Amino acid sequence: MNIYIDHDYSRLPASNDSTISVQIYSRDGVIAKNGIKPRNDIATIGKPVYDAIKRLGVQISDEIMDFLTISMAVTAADTFIVRDDCFDGWTRDINVSVRVINPTVWIKNKTYLEKALQFLSGDVWSFDFKKDGMKPPVPFKPVNGRRLINLDGLDCISLFSGGLDSAIGVIDILTTGEKPLLISHSYKGDKSKQEQISKGIKGKGTFSRLCTSANPIGRGMQRDITMRTRSLNFLAFAAIGADAVMKANNKNDISIYVPENGFISLNAPLTNRRIGSLSTRTTHPYFIEMIQDIFNNVGFKMKFTNPYQFKTKGQMVSECKDKNTLADIVDSTVSCSHWKRKHQQCGYCVPCMIRRASLLRGGVKESIPYHQASYVNLLNFVKNKQNGRDDIFSVIMAIENAKKRNLKAWVLKSGRLKEQDIGKYENVFIEGLQEVEAFLKKERLV
Repeated sequence: MNIYIDHDYSRLPASNDSTISVQIYSRDGVIAKNGIKPRNDIATIGKPVYDAIKRLGVQISDEIMDFLTISMAVTAADTFIVRDDCFDGWTRDINVSVRVINPTVWIKNKTYLEKALQFLSGDVWSFDFKKDGMKPPVPFKPVNGRRLINLDGLDCISLFSGGLDSAIGVIDILTTGEKPLLISHSYKGDKSKQEQISKGIKGKGTFSRLCTSANPIGRGMQRDITMRTRSLNFLAFAAIGADAVMKANNKNDISIYVPENGFISLNAPLTNRRIGSLSTRTTHPYFIEMIQDIFNNVGFKMKFTNPYQFKTKGQMVSECKDKNTLADIVDSTVSCSHWKRKHQQCGYCVPCMIRRASLLRGGVKESIPYHQASYVNLLNFVKNKQNGRDDIFSVIMAIENAKKRNLKAWVLKSGRLKEQDIGKYENVFIEGLQEVEAFLKKERLV
């Protein structure tokens, strides 16, 4: 499939069975005005992001803008090119034509980018970088009562999804005296949870937030639901925030915190059946390293750091530097992989079991309602529900197999790892399984 990304809709080719055209940062191509008939064959993406950048009050660099444009192009492709149409039902062959400000820079990094995305999504990517890309927006000025994002005194960036890990991450950062800009990719339903957590930590330290969404829109178009590349947007938003914070505070470099427990970050497949769509690589250390290499090549003075790379979720909860605050906001955090369906955590998916196991280990209680049957008694849920049991059985199988399998070979199934760190990854993997085993024993399932 070929996908074309351009801010000028008049340059986009007609969409057909092998071509998808997407207007970026604007929707004027799909809105009738001045007697011009709107196009009904194109999708749009990125207008909320473009508008949100203006509120930073700082002019971001062309190179940072280009990286955002590339990430938007990837999200558009990942959204509108569906896997069901592929010969094997999974691997897509994606050709992306995207306009950037400085094609020379990205042509030099084309191979690195394609390799990183192939690892992230499992697809074959090919980029064609063209000139005349969208320039950074002119920043807003604080006039007529307009409120900008306050960047004064900020000194780091932290990804802030509204999950339990990201909440612990910001609590720990604030207790050290660091002053982060929190980066939120707010899908529908996520924003309210993120705001609840923000209110719960207000007064614990200095922070600001950049909250936005890619918002791909394609009326009548098929959409792929796997969204393996969503973390690239998150990192692009972080890069924008980092560039703005550095300029506002005369900093030469900056840390971008990616708070995720090592068990989930590694995400080694629990069974052989889970190597495909169920084993995502959104914060896998190898992927983060590849993006760091691209940043270094381009000249971004930004360092990705996951302080919890070798800690389980239970260790994160247990060692949180302000457990009182964590207890106050835990009900507002979301871990469930099914959250988008009913805006209620199911209690039985792998992330939910890891969450519940971590809170059990850390001694933090929550009062939110999970899916009723699974919350009251997971054993009865397994006995009486056909749908949803696979995750539970997969975890039980992994717990048993871990007692006899080669752990090094197992953790390497998720992707390449530094040789000197493999032992640490083995430890965080086995300890993560042991945490869930303790929870399942409490539920009388093992």
